[in-house]
Amino acid sequence: MLDAQRSELERFNFEIVKDEPETLIALRQKWYPDCLLTKMTYVVFVRKVQHLSVDMMEADREQLQANAKQLNPSLLPRGFQAGVAVITIYIAERVDFEAQSLCKRKPKIRFAWFYLPAALEQSSSKVFYLKETPIWGFLYYGKFRYLIRRLLQPTDAPVQEPKSVVGVVFGLVLVGYLLLLAVLVLALSLT
Repeated sequence: MLDAQRSELERFNFEIVKDEPETLIALRQKWYPDCLLTKMTYVVFVRKVQHLSVDMMEADREQLQANAKQLNPSLLPRGFQAGVAVITIYIAERVDFEAQSLCKRKPKIRFAWFYLPAALEQSSSKVFYLKETPIWGFLYYGKFRYLIRRLLQPTDAPVQEPKSVVGVVFGLVLVGYLLLLAVLVLALSLT
C-alpha cells in the first residue's frame, strides 16, 4: 500500500526497519558537511489512515519519540555534532482542520531534536507541512522539506538533496577564522 513511499525511502538510502501494509518506519544517518559537519539521524514514519486527527498524531508522536531514542545507534551524544529528526508522513483520506494546522505549525524548540509531521489528504490532493524556515535548526529545513515533499508525492526523479548555502558560508567563515587565529598564534610565538 505504501510502495511508492518505500521506493522513495530506498532511493534516499534509508534502512526500512518496519514494513507493514499501512505503516513504514525507516532510519538513516548522514553526515552533512554543508551543515557545519553535523550528523543527522532521521527516523521516518509513514502511515496510511482513513481519518487523521490531532489525537492520533499526538499518540504517534509520543510513541515515536521513545522509539527514536532506541533506533538512534549513534555513539555521538545528541547535540555533539549530532541531531535527530523524526518525520511523520500521513497518507489520509481526510485530515481534520486541527491536524492540518499542527502539520503547518513550527515545532517546539528542542536541543538537537526535530519533530515534523506532514499529511496528504487524498480526497482533495492537498498537502500539509511546515513551509517556513524557523531560526532554530534553519540549516536543515530545506533538507527536511525536500524529503517530506518527496514522500507525500513520490516521483522517479533522482535524489538530489538541497545544499545549505548558509551552512557552507558559515563553515567557510569558521575555517577562515580558525586559520587566521592559527597564523596569529604562530606569528606571536615566533616573535
